[in-house]
Amino acid sequence: MHARLLPVLVALLAASPSAAAAQGRTENAEARVYFEEGNRLFEQANRARAAQRTELLQRSLEAYVDSLRIVRSRNALFNAAIVLGELGRSAEAFNYFSEYLAIEGLSEADRENAAARRDALRSDVAVLQVDSEPEGALLWVDRKDLAPRGVTPIELALPPGEHRAFVEKDGFEPVERTQTMVRGVTTVLSLALLPVAIEPVEPAPVPEPLPEPVKAASRPRLRNAAIGTAASTLAAAGVALGLSLHARSLRDDYNQAAAQYGLTGDDTDYQRAQSLADQTERFNTAADVLWGTTIGLGISALVLYGVHRKKQKRETPEVGVSVSKHGGFASIRVPIGARP
Repeated sequence: MHARLLPVLVALLAASPSAAAAQGRTENAEARVYFEEGNRLFEQANRARAAQRTELLQRSLEAYVDSLRIVRSRNALFNAAIVLGELGRSAEAFNYFSEYLAIEGLSEADRENAAARRDALRSDVAVLQVDSEPEGALLWVDRKDLAPRGVTPIELALPPGEHRAFVEKDGFEPVERTQTMVRGVTTVLSLALLPVAIEPVEPAPVPEPLPEPVKAASRPRLRNAAIGTAASTLAAAGVALGLSLHARSLRDDYNQAAAQYGLTGDDTDYQRAQSLADQTERFNTAADVLWGTTIGLGISALVLYGVHRKKQKRETPEVGVSVSKHGGFASIRVPIGARP
């Protein structure tokens, strides 16, 4: 029985002049393309056999990993763990399930499902379980020069043999332990972290307060909006260009595959060509959407900047002085919205 993947969850967000928001939307769109590609390849793998099935599973995994490089989504994590299990890469599948289970907000049913799948892999891997008091300590395995593997409490699948665990938490003494891992066995490492001894420090002399600097005038809101929209335009254009270039590369691969099929007439070559055609169409569609977004954002930036420039125009104040035998007076005329 083949594993079932999680469904796609897609959120469509409204346009915003914020550069960060636009960048997030374009990244989510690209990640979703890879995620859907992984789902499609996995479905094809379930209908294939032998070497062709293995190849499709590997390509499905690569698509999920590409999606995770952009957005670390729970669905892509779960599906990648499923495919790794199908490929017989039990240790990696176990660790992907562990990362998935560390996500907050999972439903009880989803958590139980993932935990059961992870537990089914325990007989094939050597597991290191690290607990600390207090929790939330960083864990490194074997090498401190690499990124930490996670925070306690945590379970990791490791190759059988001897491993060194490094545990650190701010305000506590670091701990290093050596453990021997055995396949099919969960080794538990429970640590009570000791607080760092704090030496009394003499208070430094308080310097005299410096005069507050004159605050620079804030930039007009419309100019900020125009700058943000322009940045969003560049971000969307960059992603759209990347998708277009990838689609062109896929098109070239399709032409080669189609030519190969024309020479051999092999069903495998036909399926390969059909798959490349589908990928090309998907990436072209995503690129078209992003190019449209880029044009819309660019027009918005020009409009906002034009309105900003119009509001910056001010009339010059008029000053008048009059002197007579009865005395003298001065007057100043400032139009509404101008600065005297």
